[in-house]
Amino acid sequence: MRLISILVAVFLLLPCMACAEDGDPGIPEGYVLAFSDEFSRDGPPDPSHWTLEEGPARYNEEKEYYSAENAWVEDGHLVIEARLEEREGMDYTSARMNTQEQFSFCYGRLEVRASLPVGRGAWSAIWLLPSDTRYGGYLKSGEIDLVEHVGYDPEKVHSTLHTERYNSLRNNAITGSVALNGEPGAFHDYVLMWDPEGIETYMDGERVLSYRPESDLLDDSDVWPFNVPFHLVVNLAIGGSWGGRHGIDDDAFPQRMLVDFIRVYIPGGD
Repeated sequence: MRLISILVAVFLLLPCMACAEDGDPGIPEGYVLAFSDEFSRDGPPDPSHWTLEEGPARYNEEKEYYSAENAWVEDGHLVIEARLEEREGMDYTSARMNTQEQFSFCYGRLEVRASLPVGRGAWSAIWLLPSDTRYGGYLKSGEIDLVEHVGYDPEKVHSTLHTERYNSLRNNAITGSVALNGEPGAFHDYVLMWDPEGIETYMDGERVLSYRPESDLLDDSDVWPFNVPFHLVVNLAIGGSWGGRHGIDDDAFPQRMLVDFIRVYIPGGD
């Protein structure tokens, strides 16, 4: 999600980019549930699953201070609430949580059901960062954005992959988008399918993105750094280089991002 510039669709430029016409294949045979949070117990997010980050936003010129007070579980949902309130020089508070210390995986199926806020200035994301940064710092070791949504463009969601060769800084990030159906703020299902040869994402069963490099490029980390464990990140940013492109509507606060469940299935053993 960091340092996002104009996301440029590059399906015709990238090696072996598949057409986005096939539907979600479902849970592959032999996959087992490795991580699940159904958000069924009211209170703080489960610390055995999540670390809540604390402090001012450090990326993308965002305007929020991340606080554990802004995330909780209520009525079967994770709630991340962004508020118009000053904290340590920032004009807004919100929450960001990750599983870096609790859970990482390499290859599998990630399922998320979520409701994303639509207020202008909101920038919500469900994404993955490398737990193993053997290929180097930011972008060199990759980034997987299952879903990003900006409030000024409420009828569309985006999936994006970043590598050293294809990324937002070069304006050639591997990206796809799809229109949201239904009422603003409705719940939708988001899926990531990740195997040793490629990545696909889906929204409500419709393919959003597919990236499958030629086989001789899978050993090139500049093209395919996605062969190491990644961890989950969920956050709601305010403003910034993408979310704040058309300003922030202070009258729209508080803004809430809701998550019904997060599940990860991985290939099972013998």
